[in-house]
Amino acid sequence: MTAQKPRTKITQQDVARLAGVSVAAVSLVLGGKGRISPEGVERIYQAIDQLGYRLPATPSVTPFTRSGILLSPDCAFAAGLLPELSRALQQTGFTLIPGYADTSTLLEHAAQLLAQDVRGIFVCGKLLNAQPDTLKALHARATARHVALTAVGTHFHTGPLATIHPDNALAAHMAADALLQQQHQNIGYLGGENHSLVRAERLGGLSLALGKAGLAFSASLSQPCAATFDDSFRAVTQLIKQSPKISAILCDNPTVLLAAHHALAEGLQTSRWRLFSRRIALTGFGECEHSLKLALPLVAARHTEMATRAVECLHAQLAGESLLPDDPRLKVSPAFLASA
Repeated sequence: MTAQKPRTKITQQDVARLAGVSVAAVSLVLGGKGRISPEGVERIYQAIDQLGYRLPATPSVTPFTRSGILLSPDCAFAAGLLPELSRALQQTGFTLIPGYADTSTLLEHAAQLLAQDVRGIFVCGKLLNAQPDTLKALHARATARHVALTAVGTHFHTGPLATIHPDNALAAHMAADALLQQQHQNIGYLGGENHSLVRAERLGGLSLALGKAGLAFSASLSQPCAATFDDSFRAVTQLIKQSPKISAILCDNPTVLLAAHHALAEGLQTSRWRLFSRRIALTGFGECEHSLKLALPLVAARHTEMATRAVECLHAQLAGESLLPDDPRLKVSPAFLASA
């Protein structure tokens, strides 16, 4: 007897059998229709993940095509990106549906967007800190429905989601090069937590720039701190005291930059510390209107550019292209921002 070839095509019947539900229930969930219990929806998606089921492809973009965005309500990066992304999507015929979640409810809110027949989903900012299994499940569920899935974050990710991110190493390299041209050799870094990947990428760029100039970066020139004005104010004082030869500081974010600016200005005015008797050059990372008005140099990948790149990657995926973590399209180059 000739052995039968294994069946490779996965059907909705297979999904229903594994999930313990009816085929109609599977069809309703995948079609974004009907009322299915959250437990039933989760079992269906788990079966889809396990079997690798995919819906037949549908036309990519029609007028007023929906796209969703998942973001954390307390994420400043996502809040800044949201209006720019909405504007960029509208220009290409998309409407944007926001969904607010935390890392523990990411799949639940993604299911709500999928039920609204979105053609793309963006995952932003802090939500990329979700457990790897959660991000893998989200990727599998989007793939099953031919939904483009793109992440937009503050740094490079190696996980399952293609993540558009600023080139932090290049930003620090650019800032350091500008300071080196001004004859600064003792350049410090202020802000960011020790575990921050953004900080690590920028310190790598700073070290590379110094190395090319024949200088070595010293860990004593780096002072981590929380992104609050008071903590940053204290940290810049501590950094200057422990590194009296420092002549320039790269500031991790606009809050740190403004705090350092105020701390140095106050020190010059009161002359309480001899350490503040000289001017220290400051350069910050990230957009900040107030910093620009104070004529403080900023290096950033603008939210408008991040949003434009996100829309380009969405269209690429809808056209059938795959985006791997190291795809050059995911990295957005920074620039020195001009003062207002």
